Amino acid sequence: MNERQRFISKYLTVYGYRTIFVFIMRPLRYIPRYTVSDYRLWEGDWELIDGLPCSMSPSPVKRHQRLGAIILRHISNSIEANTLKCGDCEVVYELDWIIDDNTVVRPDIAVICDKSGDFITSPPILIVEILSPATALKDRQVKFDIYQEQKVKYYIIADPKALTYNTYILTGGQYIETQSSSFSIHDGCTISLDVAKALADLGD
Repeated sequence: MNERQRFISKYLTVYGYRTIFVFIMRPLRYIPRYTVSDYRLWEGDWELIDGLPCSMSPSPVKRHQRLGAIILRHISNSIEANTLKCGDCEVVYELDWIIDDNTVVRPDIAVICDKSGDFITSPPILIVEILSPATALKDRQVKFDIYQEQKVKYYIIADPKALTYNTYILTGGQYIETQSSSFSIHDGCTISLDVAKALADLGD
């Protein structure tokens, strides 16, 4: 990536997607935009948001990865327990979601029921993002807005450091916080995910 891309990426990562417009409103029209075709040629870990490259933080620390593994296992076990009803639904880890030609995100964990293709191409039913200091703002604001706009039914944000979490359900096109640990994936397919227990299993 060139210096201009790194500059944009720094602000996207540290300050969040919307804040970049405050810093460089006027020059923004001169900044190149990229597509999925460009994205596929880049080295390293990137997300693409409205044509702007966003650098992924360094690989998650052990605590982040442990929580991800615990939640992934809980969801996978719940789906397997309801195999006949859940059909083709599955849980995937850090798989690119190609939203359109200008936006590609990589959720930590996603529940999908469309196995066509090598990547996610339609909105997941449920997404879990695990916070880290470098991604917290993006997960709470940028991805919150993207997932809401794309009609992801459930969005869970888990903080392995603070041992807290927020669960949202899409209601009337808006995310409403809920305390539910039961998630209706589709008719007949309901999975359970106790995030509080997953955080407790993580330990100190």
